[in-house]
This record gives sequence, structure tokens and C-alpha cells, in this order.
Amino acid sequence: MVIDWIRYPGRGRDYRGYVVRPRVALTAPAVLLLPDRWGLSPQAKRRADALAHQGYVVMVPDIYDGHVPQDEEDARHRMQLLTHRDGLDRVITAVHWLRNQAYTKAHRTAVIGFGELGAFALHAGTETVFPPVAIVLFATPVARALDLVPQLRSAVQAHFSKGDPHVPLQDVQKFQEALHRHGISGEVHLYDAPVQDLLSSDASEVSPEMALAWERTLTFLQSHFSG
Repeated sequence: MVIDWIRYPGRGRDYRGYVVRPRVALTAPAVLLLPDRWGLSPQAKRRADALAHQGYVVMVPDIYDGHVPQDEEDARHRMQLLTHRDGLDRVITAVHWLRNQAYTKAHRTAVIGFGELGAFALHAGTETVFPPVAIVLFATPVARALDLVPQLRSAVQAHFSKGDPHVPLQDVQKFQEALHRHGISGEVHLYDAPVQDLLSSDASEVSPEMALAWERTLTFLQSHFSG
């Protein structure tokens, strides 16, 4: 694999990102991986590496500009400081940067979002020019993003935990109904295990349910990248 730390242009400033890609592929589909509130953690980079092993070019934006939270309080504080405008700019410009690289296929781009940052993945799916072909969400509070569903131009796969206090089951149901009502190609999956564990745990520690969630993610990406 080839690993690069890159800078990409945003609105009025540059942002930093972690990029990992296959060494031998001439061009490959691209995945923007939006981490959870822990930012560009070692676990996020390992998950990006795992995607690169599947043959994808993967970028993880450094949402905290070099800072990695040391505890839960720090992570929550950093996420609260990330404004909607700043977060959206980081995500949309990252998608544009990925599309314009010589080693990516511009028409084969996807966004995976964990937690709160998943809402920005949905925003990317409303782009009118080259929207991502697929969006995958994990534990994203979707109630605040229901108004984006009618504008979506991307297929959506979403994973939720039945006991997640931040994403009640009634919100999941409303999201699923909105996808269906507006004719958005999508899948919604529920689990007993916390889906956040997929990003926060090492591969050897992932539960069978989360291994299934990851398998579903890879299958979903492959089906839309090859379509």
C-alpha cells in the first residue's frame, strides 16, 4: 500500500488528510471515510487500511487538525467545536479532491460516515455534479437529516444499534420510511451490538455482528462500484 499525508484546498484554507491506496492499481474507486468523534485515530487509520486492501483509494480527513482526543470528554468537546459550516466544507472539498486524482475513478466514489459526521456524508449525497454512488452510515443521528432525503442522489446503506440512546428506533424507522417514500435505493440494518465498535475496536475484537456489518458494507460498495 501507498500511504500519504496530503493537504487539500477548502474555503479559505487548506485541510489535512490521510490517504492510503493500493500500490499496483492504475485507477481505483475512492472512499471518503469520515471518522467518529475520536477523529483521525489509529483505529480510523486501520479501518482505512482495511478498505485499501480491498482495492480502494481511501481518504480520512483530519477533522481536528492534528489533535487526537485523549478521553471521552475531550472527544465530545472537539466535536462540539466543529461547526456545521466547517465540517461540511471539509467533507465536500475532500470528495472533490478525491475525484480529481489521477489514481481514482471520478464516477466511482463513496462516503462512509460514523456517528455525527455521517450527516455530512448525506450532504455529499445531495451534490448535483458527480454525487457519490454510495453512502454508508454507522450510528448517525438521522432525525436531523431527514430533510436531506428528498435531495439524495446516492444509494444509502445505514447501520444502527437497537439500544443506541442517541438514535432512537423511531428515528431509524422515519429514516427508512423517508428513503422508501422518495424512491432512494437503500438498506437499513439493526444490531444488538454497538455499531460504533466497528471503528473503535481492533479487527480481532470486533463482534460477529459487526463483522457482518462490515461484510455488508463491502458488498454494498462493490455492487455500486461495479454497477
